[in-house]
Amino acid sequence: MKTGGKNTPLSANKCHNLQKNVSENSKTSVRIPQFLSRNDIFGIFAVMKPIYIILSVLAMSNILFLILFIHSRWSYRKLMQKSLETEEKKNALVETASFNIEIVPDEQERRILRDLQKAMEQGKVFLDPTISVQDLAKRLGTNRTSLSHIINTHLNQNFASLLNSYRIKEAVNLLSDPQHFDDKMEAVGEMCGYNNRQVFHAAFKKEMGITPSHFRNINKNRIKENI
Repeated sequence: MKTGGKNTPLSANKCHNLQKNVSENSKTSVRIPQFLSRNDIFGIFAVMKPIYIILSVLAMSNILFLILFIHSRWSYRKLMQKSLETEEKKNALVETASFNIEIVPDEQERRILRDLQKAMEQGKVFLDPTISVQDLAKRLGTNRTSLSHIINTHLNQNFASLLNSYRIKEAVNLLSDPQHFDDKMEAVGEMCGYNNRQVFHAAFKKEMGITPSHFRNINKNRIKENI
């Protein structure tokens, strides 16, 4: 302090009081933040917990939806691929049951082949579950040996395979017809010449690569898509 133009030193008490005032002013002007208590943390967690649950449920729902979407697309593509393969087999089945009578050199064999084709396609003798090569040969005016030889040589199959190809072709037509979508599979087999459901099921799957029920479902879905 200046007194009369001279510097006068502060007394010890005044210095102590001045330091005390500065210290108190510092405490009041600067407040040090304190950490959250355990109760505060539990309270915040209790408020946020429902939000976390909702977000978790939404995330899981989105993931599940994505999985189902990918699976449905994969199933659809697989179904369409199977449908195309089935259609190709259906067309091949029609070709397998065709006759090339004109290239047969022997007149007698051409006549038998012509009568055989008429008996299968017009007479539909294959619908008879008890038909045998002996019965059919008698109808065609020939014998069992000659008929079997003609079928093996000119159609490249045996009598049982010939019957089965026509029966499966008939089953394909029935299972593609909406009028027969509600028919029991056993009834469909009987209408095609099979007297046993298991035999029909095994023969159809061997020829077409899928079961009769699966084939019918493919046709049902195809019709629904075209509506």
